[in-house]
Amino acid sequence: MKDRLWKIYENWEIELDKNEWYFSDCYDELTENLSSSDAYDAIPAVLDVLLHVKDTYLVNETLDFLLIIYNIADTTEVHPILLAEWHEINRKLEQMGDSFSVSAWDELRQMLRIT
Repeated sequence: MKDRLWKIYENWEIELDKNEWYFSDCYDELTENLSSSDAYDAIPAVLDVLLHVKDTYLVNETLDFLLIIYNIADTTEVHPILLAEWHEINRKLEQMGDSFSVSAWDELRQMLRIT
C-alpha cells in the first residue's frame, strides 16, 4: 500500500491539472476490493506516508486517505501504530498543517472517539 501511495504522489500536480478527480480516482483504485481487515492492516503504511510527506497538500490528501481506510476498516479501534505515532502526527500537523488538515484530524479523532 505504501509504495502504491507514493507512486500516486509522484507528479501529482501535473496529474491533478489534467484531472481534478485524480486523487479520488486513485484512492478508488487502491481500495477496490479491499476487505475491512486488509484496510485495517494498511493503516501503518498510510501513517508512514503521512509522517514523511513534505507538502501540506499531500498531508491533507494522506489524511483524507486515512479516513477512507478507516471507513473501509469499519472500526473505531485505534490502531496501535496510530497510538504510537500520535504525538509525531500532531507535531507534523503543527508544522505543516492547515485548517483542512486540522478538520480532517478532528474528524478522525471523533470517528475513533478520541478526546
